[in-house]
Amino acid sequence: MVIVGDSSKARLIAWFFDHLLALVLMMLVERFIPDSLQGLKIILFFLVYVAYFVVLEALWSRTVGKFFQGLVVRKLDGSPCDWKAAAIRTALRFLEVNPVLLGPIPAGVAIFSSARKQRIGDILAGTLVVSSKLRWTSDATGDVAV
Repeated sequence: MVIVGDSSKARLIAWFFDHLLALVLMMLVERFIPDSLQGLKIILFFLVYVAYFVVLEALWSRTVGKFFQGLVVRKLDGSPCDWKAAAIRTALRFLEVNPVLLGPIPAGVAIFSSARKQRIGDILAGTLVVSSKLRWTSDATGDVAV
């Protein structure tokens, strides 16, 4: 059986909420750095964005937006997202949802054109965004069933 990721409006709402929350966190951190340390401001601005996605997905397999929309990131074998997969997903996010590169259009095209409803980061990380209600089981051969 092939598990297919979530491509509903819940995923889009989660994406919007997560980016809004990450931006607010980035602005809060930036506000506490003196103007004389512009380089540090830029570095921390970038690191807060990366950390928001990597840390939350690696520790809990979901971000705040995914939590509120009932979504979770799972590896193809059903196991939780790990640090490596979260880092790959986040690194590719810069190409897929970059405002300079057409915003979320590349990610949306990838999700709707892939068989498992994965964006490029999911494909390379071997992950899926699925409903948190989905139950994964594995038999002795390692085959995944729902």
